[in-house]
Amino acid sequence: MRKPAWRVIADEIAGKIASGKLQPGARIEPETEIAERLGVSRHTAHRAIHELQRQGLVARQRRWGTVVAERPILRKQRIGYLADFTTNLFQAHLLSHIESNLKQGDRLLVATSLNDSELEAEHLRELQSEVDGLIVYPAEGDGNARIFKEIRESHFPLVLIDRAPRGCEDMVVLTDNVGAAQRAVDLLVTQGHTKIAFFGNNSDKALSNRERHQGYERAVPQLDPKLERWIHVNLSENAESMYQAVSDALVAMMARDVRPTAAFCSQDWLARALILACNDENIEVGKDFAIATYNDFGETFFRFPKRIHRVIQRVDRISELAVERLYRLIGNEPVEAGPIRVEAGLVPAE
Repeated sequence: MRKPAWRVIADEIAGKIASGKLQPGARIEPETEIAERLGVSRHTAHRAIHELQRQGLVARQRRWGTVVAERPILRKQRIGYLADFTTNLFQAHLLSHIESNLKQGDRLLVATSLNDSELEAEHLRELQSEVDGLIVYPAEGDGNARIFKEIRESHFPLVLIDRAPRGCEDMVVLTDNVGAAQRAVDLLVTQGHTKIAFFGNNSDKALSNRERHQGYERAVPQLDPKLERWIHVNLSENAESMYQAVSDALVAMMARDVRPTAAFCSQDWLARALILACNDENIEVGKDFAIATYNDFGETFFRFPKRIHRVIQRVDRISELAVERLYRLIGNEPVEAGPIRVEAGLVPAE
């Protein structure tokens, strides 16, 4: 996925200005000559010059044409953010922190994939010609792994956030999911719980799902497959069936000779379903049964949040590092290979 022709032309001229080959006041080749020399349309040449104007690198003068600006204005960047959704609280926090970490005057262009890999691919193609760099919260799955790799190989500035298709982990900034899950389950173990159930999203397409289970595995002294449940979570389609699946799993576990006394949930929707299931079975959460969970939708997502252990992702730090990394890529500065992991917070139950 190569850069659009107009951007290649603009970057070439901008490079000459930056290197001093084109001094302030120097006349820029007319658009008609650029188009003829490079074999592109007049529209392509015009868009390249317009981009240089937007950056403050050139200015148009009557009867003389376009010249290198005497005092180039501080360049304003256009940053793209492509998310799966922007309607939930977690994404709202990400978006807010990304925007607050932009340089003064830079603009943020937001698009959503609706967690659809085909729509995401379409946005990726279009946004490369509209922005100077991209932060992407990928759709679930590995469907666009090849496209992300091609964008990286084209040297277009790209940073993934929170998720990464297989083979693209070197581009992502995310929570240390393994460490956070392990700390949460370790807390349950130190409180005397030896039989700890696991409730996770059954989609192995998401890197976070796989890693949170790894953290659970590291912390549990003796793994018992009968205490693990993988639940399909797609709230737009099966909210009721998700709640029923969690309830059925809890009933089956409690019917065993050796019952679990605690559970770790890989996301707060599963924890909410588990709390409701406990209420139905007259099991008091925080007293008869302990729950540790990721809590991405805020404290108020639960009726009694202080009764459960909550893993809180540091959205502010993740966003800060993602924007910082993107600016370094835009400036052709070296960056360390990812994944870049951020330690999460853990709020114990009271």
